[in-house]
Amino acid sequence: MYQQFSISPEEGKRAKWPHEIFLINLVLNHIFVFVATVAVANAFPLLPVLVPVISLSITGYILLKARQVAAGNDTWFVKSHWRIAAGRNRIFMLLLAVACVVSGGGLWLSRMMGWAKIQTIALIGGVGLLPFMMSLLVLIVLGNDSVFQARTGKLPKHFVEQNPDPQPATR
Repeated sequence: MYQQFSISPEEGKRAKWPHEIFLINLVLNHIFVFVATVAVANAFPLLPVLVPVISLSITGYILLKARQVAAGNDTWFVKSHWRIAAGRNRIFMLLLAVACVVSGGGLWLSRMMGWAKIQTIALIGGVGLLPFMMSLLVLIVLGNDSVFQARTGKLPKHFVEQNPDPQPATR
């Protein structure tokens, strides 16, 4: 399931950093900051805009940094963890886009059909947001596992098979 590598503690710290940033976006931003901004949205109606701004900033950083690390002279192990985090980040952005489209489509459909507020909330929550929140939970669990893997010198076996170390003699 996992392949073990001999790494230094410093290499482990550098390898777990992309996963920690990803988790900050998922847990702190998309859960805690979102709930806090929605709770005070009546008093500060533009405050919920803070969540996508923070998310796009973190997402952009992860994707750009993953490219920089891939082109740099860091170890294959660290590059691999950045690549894994960037891939999960892309999946998250796709899920977020689908949830936004479904939610926006649900709002449009409810206005066109003349539905009441309860039916609209049920449609948007059940079809759009519930699957997104379940996917968010899965990504959080995978992110936490990746932090542990990076710290202990592990990579998923299927990832190593698909992306072998170009210099295996150094390991």
